[in-house]
Amino acid sequence: MANKEQEENPLADLYVDASEEDRERIRDAISGLIGIDTETAKPVLREKFSSLTSKKQFTALLLYRRALLSLDELEEDETVGQDSTYFADLIGVDDSTIRHAATDLDFVVNDDEQGGYLVPPHKTHQATKWLNSGEED
Repeated sequence: MANKEQEENPLADLYVDASEEDRERIRDAISGLIGIDTETAKPVLREKFSSLTSKKQFTALLLYRRALLSLDELEEDETVGQDSTYFADLIGVDDSTIRHAATDLDFVVNDDEQGGYLVPPHKTHQATKWLNSGEED
């Protein structure tokens, strides 16, 4: 949208690429916690991941799912959201632990059309900020 008029407008520097900022936030938040396998795109849980609380692990995995979406790594029939069993199996907890965490975290939604639990794009900043905070459960 940049043209000569916009370049001269003092407000023109307010234009940002919101999706790029979200991708950078996600990268910064989960780097060192979760990697993405180059062959399968499955999560590679790093040592630091295991030292997190289950709520923080859940949040990191939700952000990993957003990263997969941004990287175009989801299968054609796969959605960004997943059910509680998916997360529980990766973390090694009960499904009920995931459901409880999801109700406690106000940046998590459960959307059947999107496949289950996810962080919507407009709440990515909130999720990354909480994950990186010293705040406990």
